[in-house]
Amino acid sequence: MIDIFLSASVPLPDRNRVFFDTADVLAIREAIKALVEVVLPIGRITCGGHPAITPLLALFSREANLDRNRVAIYQSKLFEGRLPPELAEFVDVHMVPAVDGNREASLTAMRQAMIESRSFSAAVFVGGMDGIYEEHKLFVEHHPKATVLPLSTTGAAAKIIYQQGEYDPIFARDRTYSSLFRRKILPVD
Repeated sequence: MIDIFLSASVPLPDRNRVFFDTADVLAIREAIKALVEVVLPIGRITCGGHPAITPLLALFSREANLDRNRVAIYQSKLFEGRLPPELAEFVDVHMVPAVDGNREASLTAMRQAMIESRSFSAAVFVGGMDGIYEEHKLFVEHHPKATVLPLSTTGAAAKIIYQQGEYDPIFARDRTYSSLFRRKILPVD
């Protein structure tokens, strides 16, 4: 079974405009759909339960009749009471204790627990805002040999991570996400 880390969010207009202005919401949606359809039949996806991404994971796994037990979602207890209702559709939910009511410290604790939870073969970065930078940094520190796919075509933070690194140029142009994931993250027979 392969383990894939997903770092994704849909940028909000009231946050840093660089993320919102460059985000391609349709591409974000299509990338999440393709990841679910390619990975869940043979592996597991682990992610933070962003309120815009959790419903997509639930919808696409339900539509494709795929095992939602193969989606591990991490949340900070700081957000209890404000979690998306679709979270109830998942069994593998990890509530990480909040840190002194501090939003940033609580998110960092959740990200560390999530990224250190297993040995990932790859990480996929889709859209996103500030948190994706921290998740990218933590991921490459803890999984230096894993494949990293910042999907620049989804815009936002993923595009900036791509631009600031040395990644395959295909991540800046290929929107056929299913075939991209099959080529880049599935095990070679």
